[in-house]
Amino acid sequence: MKFRVLWLIWIFCAFPVLTHAGNNSHDPQQDSLIVHDTTYALSTLNDSASVAYQKAHNTGSLADFPRLHPLIVHFPIVFIILAFVIQVISFFVFKRELSWVSLFLIVFGFIGAYVSTNILHGGDPDPAALSAIAKETFEKHELYAHYTEWISGIAAIVKIISVIFLKRKLWIEIISVILLGAAVYTIAVTGDMGARLVHIDGIGVQGNKIPLHDMD
Repeated sequence: MKFRVLWLIWIFCAFPVLTHAGNNSHDPQQDSLIVHDTTYALSTLNDSASVAYQKAHNTGSLADFPRLHPLIVHFPIVFIILAFVIQVISFFVFKRELSWVSLFLIVFGFIGAYVSTNILHGGDPDPAALSAIAKETFEKHELYAHYTEWISGIAAIVKIISVIFLKRKLWIEIISVILLGAAVYTIAVTGDMGARLVHIDGIGVQGNKIPLHDMD
């Protein structure tokens, strides 16, 4: 009887040890999971440190931007498109009032186009650092930006003549809306090419491949 009790006690005590020994064999997949978890923990720690560093050093001032072009370029986009839409509406309702609104919008749109194209330019990237497609995209972006500048300027002059001197005669108002439509097209192409440069080619992101701080 005592022998049986001792035998049961020995089995009870030895079973966990034997089980642990059986599970202590080398498992490459388990080792890989451990390494992955450790790497993820370290990368998370690094990301947290990076975020903390950025919060501590990003003052939010204009000096933080490598170029000021992105801060101004959206104004002419909005102004020119709105000028076109309101000009079209002015043919049907509130002709005099909306015509004046269209005039102010296209004038400000031209000013914004001029500033963003010449004064706060996005920077000329080094051609050697660009792929053939990126170089072609940049050249098209520049070309249509100048088209927008010139067409919106002419549209502003025509609109001023129409409102102030010719009292919104139908034929000159039609010329105005055609010019505004052309400006909308050119600025849409300009924006499309600019988006491709930034989001596909990575040009301008954190000053990548462009001169910094509006100094060509």
